[in-house]
Amino acid sequence: PSLQCLASMLLADPFVVRLLVDKIEKIVRADIMKNKSVPSGNPLLPSLLQLLNIAKISTQLCAMKGKRLAIPDAGLKEILMEGEDRSLPYETLRNFLPLFSKLLLDVDLDKRIALGGDLYDAAAQSLLAPSDVMDAEWNGASSLQDLRVIVEGAFIHLMQPGNTNEVALQNQFPRFVNALDKLSDGNMIHEKPFFISLSHALLRYKTKLPHSTRDLVTNVMIKWLRLSKDSNESCLCSALHECFMRLLNEWASLGNAVLSRDLFLSLSEQAIAAADKQGDEQKSALFVSLWIKNDAQFALVKEQYLRMLTSTPEKTAESWKEKLGLSDEKVDAMDTSS
Repeated sequence: PSLQCLASMLLADPFVVRLLVDKIEKIVRADIMKNKSVPSGNPLLPSLLQLLNIAKISTQLCAMKGKRLAIPDAGLKEILMEGEDRSLPYETLRNFLPLFSKLLLDVDLDKRIALGGDLYDAAAQSLLAPSDVMDAEWNGASSLQDLRVIVEGAFIHLMQPGNTNEVALQNQFPRFVNALDKLSDGNMIHEKPFFISLSHALLRYKTKLPHSTRDLVTNVMIKWLRLSKDSNESCLCSALHECFMRLLNEWASLGNAVLSRDLFLSLSEQAIAAADKQGDEQKSALFVSLWIKNDAQFALVKEQYLRMLTSTPEKTAESWKEKLGLSDEKVDAMDTSS
């Protein structure tokens, strides 16, 4: 393999990507925001974005087997090809990283005007107010995968214990969700590293996780299942579905302080309905089919549901299975017919 292929493989390592994302966020916080400058004026950001984009195309570079050389643009100049803008790094560096800086500024302002913040009195007198979610701000960003990774990293940082508070998060959370919706074009179901990291951040609260924060997270994860443009089967087998159920199982293992058993079962039903694009009271024939066939792609999701049923009292578990169309009699009948 060529040196570029080897370099791209090293850069694509999750640990290296995390270092790059953390470095970019630190530069934005400590340099761009502090000095009130623009991202394109920083000497390091263009190079870091180049490295991030090389990591993104590592699979394609390896497929070329060293026969072609491809280096992503640094984004300092706009590149036009056949009259169309092809410079995604330019879009990230010049147009959307300043918007990301504003997102972080709004996060800090939300904390300062919340109860206990140094600007709380000014906010109480209506001299300051939280910024609204501006839906159109992130339009046209769906192809900027490098920026999506950066926003995801900042979102995980925000959700760590001690980095926000329950009141401020009510304003901060929707802004990040709006940005991720636009950056992913509403298709977040395959972002497994993001959801694993988010789960780890939330589980660090242990039994002290506020219920309002829990509800924000569960509602948006169910929303992302329903909004996905992939097939219903793909949604039911997705990394998001698996990570959602794994998170619920971990919360349930902490007792009723974070998640009651009734709410746990209810959320699982909502997740199935959302993934199969059904109403909340409708049974999912596709879910039942995947369950009975022991589909390999569905195995990790099914494992989390079995974990849920194992920790649920037998009568309650049987009632849940009956409601979903998974009663023992029906399962045996379908096994026999197949």
